[in-house]
Amino acid sequence: MSNTQKIRNLCLISHGGAGKTTLTEMTLLNAGVIDSAGSIENTNTQADFTPEEKKHQFSINNSYFSFSWGDKFVNLIDTPGYADFRGEVAGALRMVEGAVLLIDGTAGIEVNTDYVWAMAEKNQLPRFIFINKMDKDGADFNKVFNEIKDAYQGNFIPLTIPVGEGEGYKGIIDLLQEVAFSGEKDVDKIEIPAELTDTVEELRMELLESVVELDEELMEKYFADEKISDKELIKGLVAGVASGEIIPVMVGSALKNSGIKKLFDLLINLVPSPDAKGVIEGVWQGEKVEVSITVDEPAVALVAKTMVDPYIGKLSIFKVESGTLTKDSEVFIPRANETAKLSKLYRLNGKEQETVEKLTAGEIGAVAKIDLLETSDTMVEGIKMSLKDIDFPVPMLTQAALPASEGDDEKMSAALNRISQEDVTFKVEYNKETKELLVTSMGTVHLDVIKDICQRKFEASFITKVPKVTYKETIQKKVEVEEKYKKQSGGRGQYGHVFLRMEPLPRGKGFEFDEEIFGGAIPNQYIPAVEKGIVEAKETGVVAGYPVVDFKVVVYDGSYHPVDSSEMAFKIAASKGFKNGMQKAKPVLLEPVMQVEVTVPEEYMGDIMGDFNSRRGKILGMEPIDSKQVIKAHVPQAEMFSYAIDLKSITGGHGSYTTVLDHYDKVPSKIEEEIIQQRQNEEE
Repeated sequence: MSNTQKIRNLCLISHGGAGKTTLTEMTLLNAGVIDSAGSIENTNTQADFTPEEKKHQFSINNSYFSFSWGDKFVNLIDTPGYADFRGEVAGALRMVEGAVLLIDGTAGIEVNTDYVWAMAEKNQLPRFIFINKMDKDGADFNKVFNEIKDAYQGNFIPLTIPVGEGEGYKGIIDLLQEVAFSGEKDVDKIEIPAELTDTVEELRMELLESVVELDEELMEKYFADEKISDKELIKGLVAGVASGEIIPVMVGSALKNSGIKKLFDLLINLVPSPDAKGVIEGVWQGEKVEVSITVDEPAVALVAKTMVDPYIGKLSIFKVESGTLTKDSEVFIPRANETAKLSKLYRLNGKEQETVEKLTAGEIGAVAKIDLLETSDTMVEGIKMSLKDIDFPVPMLTQAALPASEGDDEKMSAALNRISQEDVTFKVEYNKETKELLVTSMGTVHLDVIKDICQRKFEASFITKVPKVTYKETIQKKVEVEEKYKKQSGGRGQYGHVFLRMEPLPRGKGFEFDEEIFGGAIPNQYIPAVEKGIVEAKETGVVAGYPVVDFKVVVYDGSYHPVDSSEMAFKIAASKGFKNGMQKAKPVLLEPVMQVEVTVPEEYMGDIMGDFNSRRGKILGMEPIDSKQVIKAHVPQAEMFSYAIDLKSITGGHGSYTTVLDHYDKVPSKIEEEIIQQRQNEEE
């Protein structure tokens, strides 16, 4: 068996609070990685080690662990469960061959349960379910199991079931071995209670039938009443899991370390090895490229996570998809079209980093101080290809960031840009029009955590406020104006004289300039100065001081003085003429209107459409996608800044949306008056 065949890569996913971090802790204890288990309450778990995770008492980042389990080598990723940190889950799912969904046995399916399950399904990963907290009051295996079957598509087959629930929880029954276990680490065998013998027999038969249905030879043996061995059953189960035709369900209590050892014994047998799919696919210059997943092929690796530390620098966490990377490998990074030399390579165990000489196909590790590398980058050696980018969720909450202390603008900006390198679901952009630094996050919790990280790592504090709207102004009427600029103050004077025609253009056309001068009324050398005067003047309109768009100016006549005329004089004349013309051309305020697409379960459609109406939105249409509805609408930007928070409130976290600028439209007169008044107050 090759090294790659002995590797098992898996991640834990769930809604927040289902127990992933506790399960990780008990797994590390059972594997002999740690001597005693920490707890979230005592802020001493191996997975939640950053100050922010200890403060908030929930996972914020993926935690990576590598350890031996029997004759296999495991890479385990503990992912955050809160919706604001779904980007971490997206990265983890691209590095593994199996995803274990934890469900709280007292709460059942929750908001983020649906989301992360759909992500694992989209990645076409073998999936497993672990129903946790069977020892808690209100735990109900049958209720949760039926809820799973109703909510998700798939053949869900229990491999372990509980002995008792809540206060009466005693342990688990392994349906493959038909043996019951109690106590920590599942070491004590107990009698299967008489009241569960029929259930065990029935579920064992369902398991057997599900497996034999997928294998003709086993089917023949089954119908011939020949005994199917445990080895054959496991082999069939492995094939069923790999193809997605069987989804195993296990139970236990992470807090009591019950059912955890059995869970991992099963996972080690059932999660496919990294080379099970045979090849890794990519592209190079438009052509498809395939590489076999073995240690001897050219090296291909995918960067799924970036961490930035002000002292250590950049740490890039990656999975070796094929071949072998050594600490002196010279890798090519297709996105950057540059090469970089790897120095130290690491295996990760929570906050600890173990230096290694090499990492081979299937392994997960990290490299430090390669500034070129970004999340989703491919690294190759001996071949040229790019792997598909990781599909990260789109951040939704945009705010304007201001330094908490005056004069800290540059420090804050540098810190936020560093954090955005580490977290692809956090975007930073400077808006030249409003002169604001805009930050876009997954939600309020995400933003609060980033404020903590910014202060701790970079000693830069910032506050946020609702961003300014990028209003514009335009004209609605064709006008002609004459403007003469004449100044005499001893010595050479100033003289510029222009006739301007101004007319509105269709939305989105911007600004056009032309000249229709005949007979040298204005010499050619002064025409660019006329245009420049208008270009500068249009940055400040007459309605509320916003930039003017969608209009055309033609200079069609004028006069000049052979001595006193100058570029400056014509520039000033054009600028004044433009301002006067605007006053006469029925100027109005324009607002940005966004194209919004909201994805929600069908039961929220009425609420979403009603909410859009209250935001001056216009519904464009709806279309079903999978089990959800996508509602498309045009909504003014001014009404959208709180939408991420409001959508979460309306749908209980079940909705998501994207938004892009679509066009500019006239602001209703009543709202225009309010904007003008607000602008005047700001200036005062």
